[in-house]
Amino acid sequence: MSFWKYVKDRFLLILAWLLSLIMSLIVVHFDIQIGARVLRNSSLVYVFVLGVFIIGVGIIYDYLRQREWYKEINYARMHENDNEFSLCLQNPVSEEQKVMYQLMQRQYSAFMDQIMLMRQQREQHVHFTNQWVHHMKTPVSVLHLITQQPAQRMDEEEARALLANVSEETDRLAGGLELMLHTARLDKFELDLHVSQVSTHQNIRQVINQHKKMFIRYRIFPKVVGEDRLVESDSKWLSFIVTQLVTNAIKYSKDKEGSKSLSFEVEENDDTVWLHVIDEGIGIAAHDIPRVFEPFFTGENGRKEGDATGMGLYLVKQVCNRLGHRIQITSEIGIGTKVSIGFESRTIHKGFF
Repeated sequence: MSFWKYVKDRFLLILAWLLSLIMSLIVVHFDIQIGARVLRNSSLVYVFVLGVFIIGVGIIYDYLRQREWYKEINYARMHENDNEFSLCLQNPVSEEQKVMYQLMQRQYSAFMDQIMLMRQQREQHVHFTNQWVHHMKTPVSVLHLITQQPAQRMDEEEARALLANVSEETDRLAGGLELMLHTARLDKFELDLHVSQVSTHQNIRQVINQHKKMFIRYRIFPKVVGEDRLVESDSKWLSFIVTQLVTNAIKYSKDKEGSKSLSFEVEENDDTVWLHVIDEGIGIAAHDIPRVFEPFFTGENGRKEGDATGMGLYLVKQVCNRLGHRIQITSEIGIGTKVSIGFESRTIHKGFF
């Protein structure tokens, strides 16, 4: 607040003081005019009473002008639990009160935005949990049915097929549990972060080894193209990103006839290291691509597949944002999908600071 606004707030009191001073000088002047060598007692009393009266009138008027504001402050103090009222005081009069009112309005808006965000996050978490439980019931039911089959009537081929089904359903359970675990960790991302130099090839091969049974089962052949690069990232969260991309690639490639490839291409361009994950799956419709990173969005493929949660790519996007990595996606129906992750060391912390 500027000096002149400060003076403006106290103009009435300053004016009352000046009037009191002027009246005192007038009384002194009259006493001098009548030849008095000293001020008479009556004049001193008159000056004192007049000064108190003028300043008192100024103070009372200033109080009445701001009374509504003070009433609201007192009400807010007596109702401490009514945060909405406390943050929305009305009727500011002075410049100080107007500034305070503006700050309170901003604080109130930020407060309400935070509440809305927390509500949305809670609703999103509840919705995701419900979906997750629903999808986990399917592999559990399948495993239950498998265990009910009489083992003594099975030949070797049937037993092998049974074990393959068990392996597939346990993989689905493990993937679902991993997704739920990382969803919970995302709320406290900074507490679970360890930034280091991560080898792209080592990270890719680790994920490939974790999914080698599924690659063999669905005749998908992974290959790594390009030279190894060290990138600034968190190895565990980067593995989660690549795992989600691989899971999606397998899910939407397995039903295509014949053998398919899944390529991991590493390249460096303009100080940015790019990791491209390219599948030969069914592809994503052009009108679905702008929404693939939205929570719970499954698109046409998800509705056909039936077991999509719509959270995989959303979580990938959230993790990339927090790590400061870029992510892009292109796709063509019947040809496949390409997801690109861009690593820039100078942006590693921008997502959470």
